[in-house]
Amino acid sequence: MMRIQLFKIASAMVVLLLLISCASPTKKSLYDDLGQYEGIDNIIRELIFIIAKDERVSPRYKGVNLQHFKKGLSDYICQLSGGPCKYENENMKLIHAGHNYSNTEFNAIVDDLILAMEKRGIPVGVQNRLLALLAPAYKDVVYQ
Repeated sequence: MMRIQLFKIASAMVVLLLLISCASPTKKSLYDDLGQYEGIDNIIRELIFIIAKDERVSPRYKGVNLQHFKKGLSDYICQLSGGPCKYENENMKLIHAGHNYSNTEFNAIVDDLILAMEKRGIPVGVQNRLLALLAPAYKDVVYQ
């Protein structure tokens, strides 16, 4: 009799745990929230179009291989956001060395990225999560 009671209690606990796990929403990764690689790539494509029209920074991109830039930045954000990509270009400090980017230029690119994400329908909370991951690169980009 005691064994049957223990079995019923254990069974009820298993069912309860299964119900709880089904009811708990699983938090999506930032990579997923950005639309995975395709979504990230679309954001960066949009960013390139915006930069091209932004007089604050467009002169910096004259002569830049935009395909290489797009692929590198897409891979960087993919890896940074928890995706399966492996960013294989130079580190941020090395890429930006000698360019002496200003705070104004850095902020312009951030503004342009936000606009690109807005145009692609990325929610503000998701934008902020990405920007928080990108912010530490500031020290490797500005005045290098």
